[in-house]
Amino acid sequence: MAIEGPLQDIGIHDVFQLLDLARKSGRLRVHSTARANEGHVYFKSGSVVHATMRDNPHTLGVLLLKAEKVSELQIREARTAQRRGDRRRLGEILVAQGVVTRRDVERYMRLQIETVVFELFSWKEGGFSFTDGESDEFEGDAAIRVSTESLLMEGARRIDEWSRMADRVPDAFVVPRLAPAEEGSESPIDLRPGEWEVLTMIDGERNLRDIASSLGVSEFQVAKTVYGMTCTGLVVAAAPEMAAASG
Repeated sequence: MAIEGPLQDIGIHDVFQLLDLARKSGRLRVHSTARANEGHVYFKSGSVVHATMRDNPHTLGVLLLKAEKVSELQIREARTAQRRGDRRRLGEILVAQGVVTRRDVERYMRLQIETVVFELFSWKEGGFSFTDGESDEFEGDAAIRVSTESLLMEGARRIDEWSRMADRVPDAFVVPRLAPAEEGSESPIDLRPGEWEVLTMIDGERNLRDIASSLGVSEFQVAKTVYGMTCTGLVVAAAPEMAAASG
């Protein structure tokens, strides 16, 4: 079965549901000219076994680094082994070296899939194409399968949550900027580490998508953080044309 079309005619959720019900195996490509980006999701018998994104790649190595499960040196050594002919995937090499546990690899492989898929769920423009084909590329001890039904349910919840933020953060193209300091206001800023990371990226020019790409996190995560900051008056958000006009 080969299917393709614009996301304006058939939503990405419907595509995932179709592939799940048909228990299809193959690769789904989702692309967006507006975002200058594309993602690839690999299915096996209806379940998702791998997902990647060209821009803002949520790779296993990046996720393990951000979680401080591995060091940059350990990642480089594993990559070097691959270049020298080791055909094992990154996670398998790290487990064999005793750097991480198999449970760690499975957890962050699942997180990688979820992060990419949930970001794709937010795309309303662009197109998709699905190519049938069994692949043993993602078989092995470190391979996992994620239920497409569970992804759809969680994706729907996130879309609902983003709709509640739409009055302040309607999409990932919003440009946040620091709110003007009120005279006489010197109260300390109490933020979590992840919120500080986002705050340091706010310069009045980067949009949410740019910030997410730089930090290697999902647009949804950045949107939630920025929304919270707008509610406390720390940040204001504007559509790109409004931000440009006020700059």
